[in-house]
Amino acid sequence: MAAAASLLALAPLAQAQVRAPGEPPRPETAEAGLWAMFEEAETQARRRSDRNNDPALNAYVSDLTCRIAADHCRDIRVYVMDRPVFNATAAANGYVEVWSGLMLRAETEDELAFVIGHEVAHFLEEHSYERLRQQKIVSNALTVFSLGVGAAGLYYQVDVSAVIDAAYLAGVSGVFAYSQTQESQADQLGLQIADKVGFDASAGPSIWLNLQAENKESSFRRVRNAEASGSAFRTHPLTETRVKTLSEQARELGMRGTTREDRLRYRAIIRPYLAEWIEDEHRNRDFGRLLHLLERLGRDGEDLGLINYHKAEVYRRRREEGDDVLALSAYRAAATHSDVPVVAFRELGDLEIRAGNKAAARDALNKYRELAPEADDLWIIEDQLARLERDGQ
Repeated sequence: MAAAASLLALAPLAQAQVRAPGEPPRPETAEAGLWAMFEEAETQARRRSDRNNDPALNAYVSDLTCRIAADHCRDIRVYVMDRPVFNATAAANGYVEVWSGLMLRAETEDELAFVIGHEVAHFLEEHSYERLRQQKIVSNALTVFSLGVGAAGLYYQVDVSAVIDAAYLAGVSGVFAYSQTQESQADQLGLQIADKVGFDASAGPSIWLNLQAENKESSFRRVRNAEASGSAFRTHPLTETRVKTLSEQARELGMRGTTREDRLRYRAIIRPYLAEWIEDEHRNRDFGRLLHLLERLGRDGEDLGLINYHKAEVYRRRREEGDDVLALSAYRAAATHSDVPVVAFRELGDLEIRAGNKAAARDALNKYRELAPEADDLWIIEDQLARLERDGQ
């Protein structure tokens, strides 16, 4: 962990206030009102049903954040949230959220560290206070989140209120529109901080390049064309500009580049949560983006049972012409791997029946019955098998 002096050498960082739990905000200042809002939002986040309470995952993300924040670690509290959106947030009182959509898309710990470094930079630079002083805006209790490097409306053509409370998103999108200068500063300082404590600087441009490629495969034209407006809130730098600036900075810092070993180490950390996080992504109904993400998740030959199953689920749910054939192929591929979800055999059996492959259907349904003897739908499986038997197949 780097010393505080090392961080201070990077930029004129503001000193964070250290408060005991329950200590009231500073009285009679504009910052005190905002601080109270931060505290209220943190209380809400602590109680939310989409907060991930897994001790191991929270310990990992908190430790990573502390490594990046160095001596400011004691001022920061991290909450992992199960939300299928690429995002992280930080408030000036040290309250930080890291969302599952970000952790799923980060390929390496270095990439996750860069994004967290970006948020730590917002915190250290007190950008929320600066914005308050410049614009003299104090909104409702949900005006507590920096949009960080993510924006729900930018990359997802969905009614995001179905994913996250509408009031919450309204507070996020309406208030924390940091200036492009602040966002660029957080990018550059965040990368510098992450590099200073040992993370690879190539993570800065690489995570944006991957997200940019995913964006181009969206099923929705508005998302594919999002580069034109730069951000849902028109304050974040254009992705092309971010990539160029960060690439130049990474070269100056001496990047080494991502390796397969880096990706495999990070995958081992998030593997216990992979199935749930990918399932959450289906809620966005952006089939093109999800297929692109699944291809990237499977490129190292890991977790192919799970990944091929979810490819099949995309085709099954999308229901475009030819998707039955694609789904059948993906279910078959999934079934050859030990990590295939059991439910894949039920879906495979159903599609094999539709394709007229009754012997293959019987094999798949028998496999499902064997692996899920207590399944609630087992009576349906028994009925299907009985029909196949009557047909002499």
